[in-house]
Amino acid sequence: MPHTFDPQDKRENTPSFHELWQPVETVFIDMPPLEARGYKPLQLNFEHQLKSLVFYHLEEHTSCLSYFS
Repeated sequence: MPHTFDPQDKRENTPSFHELWQPVETVFIDMPPLEARGYKPLQLNFEHQLKSLVFYHLEEHTSCLSYFS
């Protein structure tokens, strides 16, 4: 049976940020840091970008729901 995604279904078994981030931390040990190609230093490194992406998807885009209801 195929699994469908229901955004209104709030289950308690959703993983936390730390549960999702723990495997990624072990990979970051072996990764070289990003380097800027120009003279301006990077404002966000790859770790910050990935953390914000994970956090954004965990929050289920609830910040703009008030505009649609």
